[in-house]
Amino acid sequence: MPASPKLFALLLGLLLSFESKAHSIWPIPRQITLSKDLQILRATVKTNSSSKRLLKCIERYNFGGESVGSGGSYSTIEVNVESDDESLSQSTDTSFSVDANGTTVTISSSTPYGACYGLDVLSQLVSTSDEDGSLFLPSSISIQDSPSSNHRGFMIDTGRRFVPLDVIKSNIDAMFMSRLNVLHLHFADWCRYAIESKAFPALTADLVDDQAGHYTLDDIAEMISYANDRGIRVVPEVDIPGHGTWGLPLMETGDLKYCTSSYPFSILDDGDNVSVATLKTLISEVAEIFGDEELFHIGADETVANDDEGCTLDNIKGIEAKMFSHIIDNNKTPVGWEEVLYKSGGAKGFEGEAVINAWNAGPRPSNITSDGFDAIESMSANFYLNNKPSWSDVWFDIGNEGVGGGDDENVPQLRGGEVSMWTDNYCYVLQCGSVNDYDTKPVGAALYPPSMDKEFAASFQGMVWPKAAIAGGAFWNFVELEEEELVERIQKFTTRLGEEGIDACPNGCDCDELTRCGESYIKVLF
Repeated sequence: MPASPKLFALLLGLLLSFESKAHSIWPIPRQITLSKDLQILRATVKTNSSSKRLLKCIERYNFGGESVGSGGSYSTIEVNVESDDESLSQSTDTSFSVDANGTTVTISSSTPYGACYGLDVLSQLVSTSDEDGSLFLPSSISIQDSPSSNHRGFMIDTGRRFVPLDVIKSNIDAMFMSRLNVLHLHFADWCRYAIESKAFPALTADLVDDQAGHYTLDDIAEMISYANDRGIRVVPEVDIPGHGTWGLPLMETGDLKYCTSSYPFSILDDGDNVSVATLKTLISEVAEIFGDEELFHIGADETVANDDEGCTLDNIKGIEAKMFSHIIDNNKTPVGWEEVLYKSGGAKGFEGEAVINAWNAGPRPSNITSDGFDAIESMSANFYLNNKPSWSDVWFDIGNEGVGGGDDENVPQLRGGEVSMWTDNYCYVLQCGSVNDYDTKPVGAALYPPSMDKEFAASFQGMVWPKAAIAGGAFWNFVELEEEELVERIQKFTTRLGEEGIDACPNGCDCDELTRCGESYIKVLF
């Protein structure tokens, strides 16, 4: 039966808009073929899986809609997985396929997480009629997709300026949309130890008033559950032995000791074995809190030895090696920033058991892996979103580093990469970068005290998104793009982020710590 004039006009308009939509899928699929013809979508979703996480994922999407005319339509979306295993690890298979012809769309994957990615891609292909809300898909779809890197991380520094749980969850939503699958939670640094400790409650006792901000154990459980439901692992980091100001409350109780002269990095000292005993208790506690997560990051960056002033290389190396051993004893894989191998050397002897996180334009992943370690790439220049890199710098630097498909893609043991959002710039600059006095803790809310969490959240989100989504796309599947196409795709994805409630930096605007589109977040100067 021929389509009615009304339906024909509607389809023509949708087809013109779909031409653009087809080129805006993010991340870019590895293989995709779409017909230009459109077909009505009024489908129910069926699955062979009993995975609770997949069932929750299905509930997040709407593939219904009112029928228009009597033409052919999709009536069923079948979601098929080979296993209901919901465990998450470096080896979790998230590849998927989407195929559509006739009346059925079929999404296939080995795991619930790959199937959920397939649903997300399918949702990006849906066109909606402005006239009556009807939904349409291409009449033929063939997509095969899989990631270049299994570790696609985003590090949030909540050890300086505290990042509230609702902001973390909003970032998790955007991470899923961007195919980022590891939330690296840097929760202990200059300004705070940001997780409740039953073993050492003094760590958070003074986090009140303008310094308020830490996660309860229930908060962390909620964060991990929310992330895991979206296929995202949460990796803890306790910065040891440098950046140790987080532990000053335990210096007062005699449970931690510091080098007598470790300015400006506040390095822990274990000359009498007191600090290591405390750190082992903390690590065991954190390992239990983060449950099945395989990685445990100890930081170990910016450790400056000064043998003449009590902060010896042997002290630093000894603490690091003992922490690595204890993490392994807790059935976790230790991770440290590059200094732990190439400066202090605490990682030496843990070849094949530990992961090195490159960050400072030093060793290449190929150097790290040739020395016997797995590698994660976090090069600071344009992987650090607080440095305000351009869109193209994020995209092409990740590609050039090989994390998403460049020269180093086939380096053995290259796990993947991470982008980071450090919150140094939200503190008093002098206090965040250097601590002169052990009884003067840095202030992690200089720009935005807790009473301005809303303004801080807008500032933080505006600096992170959509740039972190560019990183996610590059980690997933880097391809050479003209800058114009990259901009077009990211502008459309930014619109999608906004539609999903993510407070991304608007298209055509600049966003930094203090301003968005030229407007200050702070209306009253103090």
